[in-house]
Amino acid sequence: MRLALALFAGAALLSAITMLDGIQPNDEGLMLQAAARIAHGEVPYRDFWWFYPPGQPLLLGGLWKALGPSLLEWRVLRVLCDAAVSVLAWRLALRGGASPRAALAVWLAAALAMAYPSGPHPYPPTLVLCLAALLAFEERPAVAGVLAGLAAYWRLEFAGYLALGILLACAVSRAPRTARRFAGAAAATAVLAYAPIVALAGVARSWDLLVKYPLTEFSAYQSLPFPLHYDGPLNTGSIGGFLSDSAENLLLFYLPLVLVVGLAVGLLGLARTWSAQTAWRLAVAVFGIGMAHYLVTRPDVFHTAPLGVVAAVLVGWAASGGAAGGGRSGRALRSLAGRWGPALAIVAVAVLAYAIVEGADRRWLELRRDYVPLHLPVADGVRVPAADRADIERTVAAVQARVAPGEPTYVATLRSDLVTSGYPLFYVLADRPNPTRYDIQAPGVVTSLPVQREIVADLERARPAAVVRDTSPITAAREPNKAGRSSGVRVLDAYLATAYRPVARYGRFVVLARR
Repeated sequence: MRLALALFAGAALLSAITMLDGIQPNDEGLMLQAAARIAHGEVPYRDFWWFYPPGQPLLLGGLWKALGPSLLEWRVLRVLCDAAVSVLAWRLALRGGASPRAALAVWLAAALAMAYPSGPHPYPPTLVLCLAALLAFEERPAVAGVLAGLAAYWRLEFAGYLALGILLACAVSRAPRTARRFAGAAAATAVLAYAPIVALAGVARSWDLLVKYPLTEFSAYQSLPFPLHYDGPLNTGSIGGFLSDSAENLLLFYLPLVLVVGLAVGLLGLARTWSAQTAWRLAVAVFGIGMAHYLVTRPDVFHTAPLGVVAAVLVGWAASGGAAGGGRSGRALRSLAGRWGPALAIVAVAVLAYAIVEGADRRWLELRRDYVPLHLPVADGVRVPAADRADIERTVAAVQARVAPGEPTYVATLRSDLVTSGYPLFYVLADRPNPTRYDIQAPGVVTSLPVQREIVADLERARPAAVVRDTSPITAAREPNKAGRSSGVRVLDAYLATAYRPVARYGRFVVLARR
């Protein structure tokens, strides 16, 4: 128990040392703006466009209502979740047969994976629930079912991967009673959790945004090619130049590939040490495959942590031989992978080492960045890059001077026909509401003709005294997916040009006043 508490404190420290550093205009803005809407009585799916499960914005909205608007609350929650995930990964590694040293390496890899990049994303609390369920389902299937049902309230696909893995493990180990108790508790919990929000928003609208849109549209607009061929900066003139200019870029670029290799090594390790007594580990393997699918859908830095955590557990088992739980059976499986035992262990150690070095390097670089406190009431000590602070503060002041408290503003992107991200965090920073139901700058949605007409109608009805246009090229990046292609629809741009005129510019922000 003391060691677990010490590991929790250590992982929390790794996460907390930079928890005040940086803001995320798009992702953080989406979640906090949703929380703000909920705190003011709005219902997701019904009153504003939202395609994620409701758990995270409802939780943050409750904190917002109880403690007031702040950029700090989610950061404290994130630190606690990061630490909990790391300790649960350590426990899972030990239970599956990892040596104490390997389990500590798993803990460190998980802690570093979770610590950066941070954000109010729903996956940290979801991972807490899922890893706890994987530890509990054999002895307490009903408890695991409740945890899985709650996980579905944060991320549906994570809960689906978890449930599939546990049910397969129960089938292989011939434990139908365990499967029934788990499935019943999971289904009942998910239904009870979703029933109020679905009743308020409506079944059809909830289905369209929670299930239909993610399955039919999301991947086409958000997917990225898997990183295999590095074409970034590469300084090979000296060792010092390579370490300062290229090493971090290379480590980060190849992290998705290394994690997928780690997953494969972990799966081969499970095959090598397969036994009836350790069939429960199949649930972890299936969940790990699900986390790989989550990463492959959009293999960027924001999607590496879930697979990083589960792959660390699996390679921890492979590095230690993974022979927990008694006698070995499944001779056919062992014969396929048994001859590779030493090689698997070496590769597993290498994967763990890579993950730790890459995570430590990111921590070190983050600590060296130049951040300064953001002087806004909602910031609560949060810091931003020194070069950005004045532009943010002056833009907020300019909008607040023209828009009275409680009156709306609107934040537009560089162009309305090509949108890959936005700045919804500005609504939170300025404490001014959005008169439309679209905080999410979702390509294929806000770039479409019907939605732009709806936004224009909302703006014409609300007639905000000031509008902000974020002119950063990142809002219209040419990504190699459907989002990176113009829709040809610029109705919103035409309206803003007719109804508003530029009155000030602060860096990336242009303030527009009503004509």
